[in-house]
Amino acid sequence: MPVPQTLDELRASLRQSVDALQRRQANEIPEKLIDRLVDLDWLEWHGGGLRLTTTGTNVHRQELARIRAMAETSGSSITPNLSEADIATPNYSYEKRQRELAKKKKKEEKAYRKASGAGSDAPADEPTAQGAPAGGDAPAEDKAPGQA
Repeated sequence: MPVPQTLDELRASLRQSVDALQRRQANEIPEKLIDRLVDLDWLEWHGGGLRLTTTGTNVHRQELARIRAMAETSGSSITPNLSEADIATPNYSYEKRQRELAKKKKKEEKAYRKASGAGSDAPADEPTAQGAPAGGDAPAEDKAPGQA
């Protein structure tokens, strides 16, 4: 099998190579094609195996988008296979961080309510001033000596 020379042929062969790599069948990719794709920095050797580079990932995504666009314009109901990179995955770290922030906020609110004396008859929304009695009477120290 001759190594593709044009850019369109190389893009198509990259798509086929990625499919073979995802199936863990790298032996199906001709060695000359691997060398050409490594030279283009679309694939790289990593720990004795092949993997896509960032450039190769971008080229592969562009090729998939081009194929989808061609399928839509031709009116074909057959769509190309989606690769694992195109399937949306949940962002677990974001969800975990949101749970942690909610837990932290709840803990801070509880500490605030506890510090403001919400356990007494004062409403939780209106914390009482430090040192001021809840009843509204003037403290006994403020009265002049001898007055009762």
